[in-house]
Amino acid sequence: MNRKLTYKELEEKVSEMESKLTLKDKEVHKLKSSFLSNISHEIRTPMNVIVGFSYLLNDPHYDQNQKEFFVGEINKNSKELLRLIDNIILTAKIETDDIKLEMNICDIQTLMEELYTQIRKFVNSNLNNKVELKFIQNTLKSNYQIFTDREKFMRAMFNMIENAIKFSKNNSVEFGYNIINDKFVDFFIKDNGIGTNGEINFSGRKLSLIEPDDNSDFYETRIGLTISDKLIRLLGGKLKIKSSIGKGSSFNFTIPLLVEKPV
Repeated sequence: MNRKLTYKELEEKVSEMESKLTLKDKEVHKLKSSFLSNISHEIRTPMNVIVGFSYLLNDPHYDQNQKEFFVGEINKNSKELLRLIDNIILTAKIETDDIKLEMNICDIQTLMEELYTQIRKFVNSNLNNKVELKFIQNTLKSNYQIFTDREKFMRAMFNMIENAIKFSKNNSVEFGYNIINDKFVDFFIKDNGIGTNGEINFSGRKLSLIEPDDNSDFYETRIGLTISDKLIRLLGGKLKIKSSIGKGSSFNFTIPLLVEKPV
């Protein structure tokens, strides 16, 4: 039979709980402040480009070719700004559990080929095709399938590949998947970037990842990786990161193969 706690013991427990809540509140406040700081930095970058080049369009010292370049940069950064806003809205929905999964049966090879097309389009329009993007295709003939939310799966993968491209030293990034014992599929992204020398915090969890000396690119990609981590968890996986200083990083997560149609 459980012993009843004395008044003093109850007071001590209440005091202990209050201390834990205070500590938790400080952690949440710190995370929110960090998030807002990062978001502010991310939004300022394309906004500065848009405002700056818009101002130069009215300068008569620039010729038509130069002004066409300005317009191109304005359009490119406007799209980037819209994408950032979409990511912010998605992050808010995830944090408030206001996100719905639309699960369907998806062919893995088809998903990855569509992803490769999207990334190539992104590279061609934003990086002048200077990135060597390698899609490591599955050599097995079987048509493997997964039960997932196609849009959110693609968003998670795209964000991680974009991150790998930005940190790659000689612009070489590879991604693909491996089938494990006909039961699981392991998706991976690898780059040869600057490697690990710090930590990034995903929803209170610390994962090893580089924080470069120039923090601009790090801030731009932090929200993308955070979203990927959260989406992958919603889809039943767990993001893992391995990295070595000067040798690059690898990202992977494993989810079950679809053996039979869900009921």
